[in-house]
Amino acid sequence: MLRCLSFFATCLLLGASAIAAEPGAWQSLLKEIDPGRDAVAGTWQVTDTGLKVNAMSGGRLALPVTAPAEYDLKVTFTRQTGVHSVGLVVVHGGQQVAFEVDAWGQHLAGFQNIGGQTIQNNASRKTNMSLENGRRYTLTVEVRKDQLRGLLDDREISLVKTTGGDLSLSNLWTMRSPQQLGLLAWESDTTFHTIEIRTPSGAPIALAANTPPATRPMPTTPRPQPTPSPAPTANGNARGKRVLIVIANYHFFYREYGEPREELERAGMRVTVAAGRRGLCRPHDGSGQGPDGGNITAEVALADVKADDYDAILFSGGWGASAYQYAFTGRYQDQTYNGDRAVKAEVNRVINQFLEQDKYVCALCNGVSVLAWARVEGKSPLDGKRVCAPVREAPRGIYNGQPGQPSCRWHPEMNGAILSPPGAIGRPGTEVDDVLVDGRIITGENDPSAREMGRRIVQVLSN
Repeated sequence: MLRCLSFFATCLLLGASAIAAEPGAWQSLLKEIDPGRDAVAGTWQVTDTGLKVNAMSGGRLALPVTAPAEYDLKVTFTRQTGVHSVGLVVVHGGQQVAFEVDAWGQHLAGFQNIGGQTIQNNASRKTNMSLENGRRYTLTVEVRKDQLRGLLDDREISLVKTTGGDLSLSNLWTMRSPQQLGLLAWESDTTFHTIEIRTPSGAPIALAANTPPATRPMPTTPRPQPTPSPAPTANGNARGKRVLIVIANYHFFYREYGEPREELERAGMRVTVAAGRRGLCRPHDGSGQGPDGGNITAEVALADVKADDYDAILFSGGWGASAYQYAFTGRYQDQTYNGDRAVKAEVNRVINQFLEQDKYVCALCNGVSVLAWARVEGKSPLDGKRVCAPVREAPRGIYNGQPGQPSCRWHPEMNGAILSPPGAIGRPGTEVDDVLVDGRIITGENDPSAREMGRRIVQVLSN
């Protein structure tokens, strides 16, 4: 009896020792996160229930940890609002990749990119993976030397055999460093309740060194726009030049019309406003239109536009610009965005005229999709061009025969454009100066880039 009791006691002691030394113990990262330092895009804050991000296109935060060769990354989260993806960025074989659930407006899950392909097309694709707002989930990625495994609530979603060489991170989720792990939430108020990491061996994982304040990257949360400085006039030849701004009759983005116009007129240029039809044009709510509602009268219909009368043309954004997409074969849920075939043909004629006359053709935000779907000698004028385009979602509709709501960047991507990573030009992590000139094509990322677009048009027309 004594020998049995002794054996039992020994087992208990050994068991206690085994539990204390159990390999793979989870290491919490939540208390190590400083939102002011680690946020890459979006407004992040620590609350009583965890780490919260407010809804924003491409909301992401870098985790202050150095990834070992093999590890597991796990979060519990609740998406409070929105209909888009929540995910993780992991590093495998020196390459970043995202694991997302409820992605692309098509309820997809998986890893992207693999072999340069998104979840929409690669082998990790899992369909019918929608998240229920207000419900708590657990998302896990297991990284091993020869594979990646993604799980939702401990159920395997995707298993990918890879050593990392075929992985890449979508431009939608660009991080500050190619070796950072991260949290992702697209246009969704989301709270991450726990954030944990572990190694299979149980070895502790080193925290990444804090960035010293003197060299800390600029914050990427929205900031007030700087007071406009005098527009560049180079040799002074801008005065008297004529620019046509094209807005949608319904749902143009006011700021993408108003701020470029201010810069052009301050430089002495003459601005004319065009739309599919003459008359009243209504902006998106909350697009910077001010208390008067922001209705604008289009002075000329696109059918009456002649490139001879202008030195440059600018297509402003807003979902209403979708009505000008000449070669787009999909359909939008909001019938207004589908436009009129005759108006689309006039848009295509006007773009061809400006380019034939070697004049600047410019576009902001969703206005870039208008250039993407134009056709000049059978090709998009953006084919092979370096282009800025917004990460925010396009209107809900049918894309490639499937219902969805991809990023607005989908349009130029489908038409051969070479896309600049979001926030990559000028000031790190901001869009205020994200404007690219490639030949006679000028593109701007979104409404924060609107004033810079005006300045850039002034600059090129001054030379």
